Amino acid sequence: MNSGTDAHVYQLLLIDDDEVDVITFQRAIKKADLANQVDICYNASEALIQLGTKTYDCIFLDYLLPGTDGLQLLRKLRDMNINTPVAVMTSQGDEKIAVEMIKNGAFDYFTKNEINPDKLSKVVFSAVRLWDAERQRQIAEKQILENNSRLNAILESTRNLIYAFDKNFNLISFNSSFKENIEHLLRLSGFVKADINLADIPLNKERKEDLIAHIERCLLGEQFTILQQLSFSNIRDAETPWYETTFNPIVNDLGEVDGVAIYSQDVTEKKKIEQDLLKAKNEAIAAAQTKSEFLSNMSHEIRTPMNAIIGLTELLLEEEFEAPILENVKSIKYSADNLLVIINDILDFSKIEAGKVTFENIDFDIRHRMAELRKTFEHRTKEKGINFSITIEEAVPEIIKGDPFRLNQILFNLVGNAIKFTSEGQISVDVTIGSKKDDKINLKIAVADSGIGIPLSQQSKIFESFTQANTDTTRKYGGTGLGLAITKNLVQLQNGVISISSEVGKGTTFTVEIPYTLGEIKNIEENNKKVTTLADLSSLNILLVEDNIMNQFVAKQFFKKWKNELIIANHGAEAITILAAREDIDLVLMDLQMPEMSGFEAAAVIRGTNTVVKNPNIPIIALSADAFLETRRKVIEAGMNDYVTKPFKPEELYSKIVKYTQKISLLE
Repeated sequence: MNSGTDAHVYQLLLIDDDEVDVITFQRAIKKADLANQVDICYNASEALIQLGTKTYDCIFLDYLLPGTDGLQLLRKLRDMNINTPVAVMTSQGDEKIAVEMIKNGAFDYFTKNEINPDKLSKVVFSAVRLWDAERQRQIAEKQILENNSRLNAILESTRNLIYAFDKNFNLISFNSSFKENIEHLLRLSGFVKADINLADIPLNKERKEDLIAHIERCLLGEQFTILQQLSFSNIRDAETPWYETTFNPIVNDLGEVDGVAIYSQDVTEKKKIEQDLLKAKNEAIAAAQTKSEFLSNMSHEIRTPMNAIIGLTELLLEEEFEAPILENVKSIKYSADNLLVIINDILDFSKIEAGKVTFENIDFDIRHRMAELRKTFEHRTKEKGINFSITIEEAVPEIIKGDPFRLNQILFNLVGNAIKFTSEGQISVDVTIGSKKDDKINLKIAVADSGIGIPLSQQSKIFESFTQANTDTTRKYGGTGLGLAITKNLVQLQNGVISISSEVGKGTTFTVEIPYTLGEIKNIEENNKKVTTLADLSSLNILLVEDNIMNQFVAKQFFKKWKNELIIANHGAEAITILAAREDIDLVLMDLQMPEMSGFEAAAVIRGTNTVVKNPNIPIIALSADAFLETRRKVIEAGMNDYVTKPFKPEELYSKIVKYTQKISLLE
């Protein structure tokens, strides 16, 4: 190294009591090829004082000093934690002295007759390299100690279990949480040990086999997580803790897996919460099932007499009565229809709550739907003296694709609501396009009225279940408070939005925006076949299976108009007897809830492989007051062909009879 270019000046300390040797050293080091600064000490005391004030790159130590020797001073330096590299010089070439000096921390040993520039340069450079290496080692050791300290702090700060096994299944490391938990589990199992050793852990056979299998799997290099109950006995109960345990391979410098690190987190509380939630879920499902069954039964019980009331009033309305009597019959029909709306609201709300609402995706004519809406409500609006108008923007496509029946339900709720709360003025329905992109459109429909209006403070609440704007609304106007809740849900379930604008005394506007796609007119079938005159059914033998006498009477009256004499069975067992004796029955209308044998049971017998009936493939239409979607699904699963809800619409029932018998055609 050239002293002229070396920026570092080496700090050297010479400890020697011989003036001649000191001069010789100074001359040699001056000629050496390194920049240096040499301090001289003539005895051990001076050296110790000097080393307390300054740090050196290398110490040259004479072995023979006054009052002591180099070995004693060297030991003193190391005891004082002075680790500067020491090169020992002596006039004696004693190997034993050299060995002792090296053993006590000297890094080099040479005789004084070797003192020359080249030798001293080599010694200094070696000392510097050694000293740098030592400093790096000390820094590394310090970092390792600090890292270990941090790691231990982390390991000991967690209540989770951290432990490790070598490839011979020996427990090689664990944190205090592991030790505490194992000791606790050991005490629970009747074992008491102060110190933990792998051999001391009394794993039951199953647990030991599981653990060994998991360790073997991890030793193959796989990392994985399992959920387990940690127990040292063969008994696992609700108190046995649950652990989520992760097995991690320990890889050495050669890339070989030579151990397994395991991290176990106590998830007992989480597991308990999950179990509680599962229990609560199962209880909720059971409660929902009970509720569904209750509502299904109530639907049947309420709709059964409603079928008779509505059916009879429809039959009466076809007769010619004097005006007062006709008005009374109309009032009965109006009240019955209102009651049916309330029943339907409750059932629809139950379906929404249960998440069982389904949507069609078919092409339909929006203008035709609006015309039907007008026909439905114009009589009621005329009776109240309210002007009712429907306008459709010219840009609105003729055919769109979506669920026309749910759109009907939404509009019927909104318009019906408007009529209920409007005593004078007008009600308008405006249909426009909210937005359009490619074949996607947002249909925007605003239903406005000049009714009583809704206070601002109540507008955010009216979409809630069983809520109306004022406490006297139900008493004054009636209703369940479910209509708007159902409407909002039906809109949102179709990815639409509904909003309200209202002012007390001036009226209310509900705006609905629902996404649809453009449809094609060729796909529309809803008006291709329309019954204008019901043909007679005199050519058919139809079996009605119905236990309610009044419903039998109502059905007979309708079928008389269709020139058909129904064959009656009071329950499923009677139906089987009739079908076993006669092969000329064309179709069965099957009630579902009946004594002795239900409609489901009767259908199972009819469709059974060993059936006694003459025609096991006979068409069966369920005719039931149970309007739940689940019931419809069960009807199809039971082998029946179709479903009509009571109170039935004559045209709907007639069309389905024609569809499944194919003996007569619909009249155009």
